[in-house]
Amino acid sequence: MARFVSIDIGNDAVKGFLGDLTNRIYIPNVIANVQNREIVEMEKNSLHALHVEITSSALKNKNGSFAVGKLASKYPNNDELTPDQDKADSDQPVIMLLTTLAYDAIEQFPEEDGVIEATYYLSTGLPLDETKQGKAKDFRKKLKNSQHEVKFLKTPSLEGKIVRIKFEQVLVNTEGFAAFVDLTTNNDGSTKNEELLGKTILINDIGGLSTDSAIITDEAEVDNEYSNGIKRGVSTYLDTIIRKVYSKYKYSIKSRRTLVEIITNEQPEEQYHIWVNGTRVSIKDIIDEELSVLAKEEYKLIKDMWRNVPDIRLAYQTGGGSLVLKPYLTKLNQDDKNYPLRFVSEDDSVWMIARAYFKILLMYANTKGITTQNTTLTKA
Repeated sequence: MARFVSIDIGNDAVKGFLGDLTNRIYIPNVIANVQNREIVEMEKNSLHALHVEITSSALKNKNGSFAVGKLASKYPNNDELTPDQDKADSDQPVIMLLTTLAYDAIEQFPEEDGVIEATYYLSTGLPLDETKQGKAKDFRKKLKNSQHEVKFLKTPSLEGKIVRIKFEQVLVNTEGFAAFVDLTTNNDGSTKNEELLGKTILINDIGGLSTDSAIITDEAEVDNEYSNGIKRGVSTYLDTIIRKVYSKYKYSIKSRRTLVEIITNEQPEEQYHIWVNGTRVSIKDIIDEELSVLAKEEYKLIKDMWRNVPDIRLAYQTGGGSLVLKPYLTKLNQDDKNYPLRFVSEDDSVWMIARAYFKILLMYANTKGITTQNTTLTKA
């Protein structure tokens, strides 16, 4: 039986809902080419030690061996997405997606003759600028029509397991509009935030490498003329902060995800701090310098949107980037136009896109009359 999943291949991490809206997974979007390695005896959590060989016609090189997620962040030669890469054209999103599903499949599908055959209904998405370029169709075709096999290499408790993945259906959504779906739909399919309906609103989805500025009309459609997607997000600024911290303190922050955790740490004494030679050191000055620059660029984009579409009622700031930029954007807005900006919660900033994809998948299943154990909208 096919399994329903939604996967948000974020620039910072893969966020997914597997089977239903209560089962979610989070894997940092980091990979490293690793042919062989030794399992450290203390490694117990296989999700934190993913080492796989992937064979797929969706990949440019068709085959490769990778450390994925938290394990990959430990390697100095790891790869994170860069602004010049489109998700639809890059191998890394495919590697992350297939690894995530293979990990899920181990527990969900039977093993026969040493191989697990896994079938999925997948709902995922691309940034607004890529969908406007018509890349969604090719991305969907690449995933749906290719052969995919994932073999777990030196992964604790999973070593040697082989998963073959096929897709019964692939939905490729637009990230910005998905945020609107989540803002206006409960997990049981009913309407929430009715005050947003019938109004023009801006969804400013600030990601790692891009910002989707989707204007949703009073008819709940994307305004294709004025909605915009730009290759600007927090990742390049996080990279600069990492370089500056190393230059000043000779301290290596292993990944963007690690830096975000430093910036958003809920313990005041730890937030904005690193530990160098046993001494707690503040890096807030470096963080402020870089993120203030990005906040000004993002605020200018918001002003441009309001100038082009004056009847925007509200502007929602979503995505992981909104989390780290909130204090800077709030200050700029208070000192300037005082627009009605709204920020989603920390949890929603991470999970709302993946959750919206799952809701859209269930809506699709209901309209097609597809009935499986995973197609029931349930109360949260």
